[in-house]
Amino acid sequence: MKICLIAPPSVRIRYNISGVYPLPPLGLAYIAAVLENANYKVEIIDMVVSKMSLKQLEGYLRTRDFDFFGLSCNVFNLKCGIEIAHLIKKVNSEAVVILGGRCAAFPPEDIFAYCSALDVIVHGEGEATMLDLCNLFKNNGSSLDGLGKISGISFRKGSEVTRTNKREFIDLNSLPLPARHLLPNKKYRMHPPFGLYPPVAILETSRGCKYKCSFCGLSSLPRERSVPGIIFEINELIIKYNAREIHFVDPNFTYNHERLKLLCNQLIDKNIKIPWSCKTRVDLVTPDLLKLMKRSGCYMISYGVESSRQDVLDGFNKEISTGHTVKAFGWTRENKIRTIAYVILGYLKEDGHSIKQLTNFINRINPDFVLYNEFFYIPGTPIVEQNISEGKLSYRDLLDFYISGKSINISRIKFTKYLNIANRSFYFRISYVLSRLVQIKNLQDLVNMFKGFKYFIMDKIRLKHIF
Repeated sequence: MKICLIAPPSVRIRYNISGVYPLPPLGLAYIAAVLENANYKVEIIDMVVSKMSLKQLEGYLRTRDFDFFGLSCNVFNLKCGIEIAHLIKKVNSEAVVILGGRCAAFPPEDIFAYCSALDVIVHGEGEATMLDLCNLFKNNGSSLDGLGKISGISFRKGSEVTRTNKREFIDLNSLPLPARHLLPNKKYRMHPPFGLYPPVAILETSRGCKYKCSFCGLSSLPRERSVPGIIFEINELIIKYNAREIHFVDPNFTYNHERLKLLCNQLIDKNIKIPWSCKTRVDLVTPDLLKLMKRSGCYMISYGVESSRQDVLDGFNKEISTGHTVKAFGWTRENKIRTIAYVILGYLKEDGHSIKQLTNFINRINPDFVLYNEFFYIPGTPIVEQNISEGKLSYRDLLDFYISGKSINISRIKFTKYLNIANRSFYFRISYVLSRLVQIKNLQDLVNMFKGFKYFIMDKIRLKHIF
């Protein structure tokens, strides 16, 4: 049985530079590794980095003989994922089409109503589930018999949709390393201001988060990989893939201080000199920890600042105060580690006063970079569940918004004006520009600075394919 895993193109969020360059689809690479270990033939098509159109995909699929397809979608590429599902059935009506990813937080009945080409939806982590599905279809062909025995899925027979029992979380140490050999690794790069020392490799050392931020849909059970396994993968990335920089994609990389200290000390003791970056919460760092991180190669940390307003932080259930933010940025700056502040706009009504308060606060904590993002309602998050329970929103409303572009039954703040004010007040300060020029580390750093500015200007004048 020949298996094809596809990463569909995504609509980029306006002014969100993190969508400028695609990252390797690690989730699909993990699934591919598990399937290859079971002697399945697997191919990954990353339509994002290859810039493959639907027409080109159709032509390519007609030259192949795939039996089984897995599509990984979030809310911003679900529309394209649905189009791909129909295209697959057009090319091969007997093919099995599976959908997974963040979009699976939508009720399966609603997704199946939108897409008649889907056979199965995978909920949660996909590695073990996809292996079970492949084993089943290998024996049964395209028959849906036996799907009810597989945990963590939804499937449709006729007009009836069945959702099976929830699957247990995976022991991350049981997983093989992601099948990076199936990806066009040389085409991937990190968006500015990351990527000072290309080529950059991304690495996952944990999943889940014990914190319950209301805008986030991560599982509440944090799970971690062992330090020896992480060191082994870092060495492979350096030797086999020529990595010169590592970006850890964990949601809270500094969650377990003891594990992080062990990792940092291992990097130092084994003389693994590679720059790395990560993201975490402002209440999960200390001066001593940051000092050790710096010694082991950390050059940049992204913090979830979210807002300067305590009512917004409380509404997000962040369990932090602005005081935590001030301390974290001060300590990080003292250790000469660059900082990025992630800020969300539009959750509560913005006005001139709140934007002025925000920009003053951002200038006070003085990050090296700040990324402002519009607040979006994401399926499966506590905020969405609350609005649905109060009758203000439905999942069908959200699907209509992300797939059809229809307005939703809850006010979305038109925040472009305030976003421009916030960006200008930070990036267009003479003191900021001079400080950035003084702190340039290498030619790539200078290139990144100009690329970031270019994309900011392009977003102001070009709205196509941008939310």
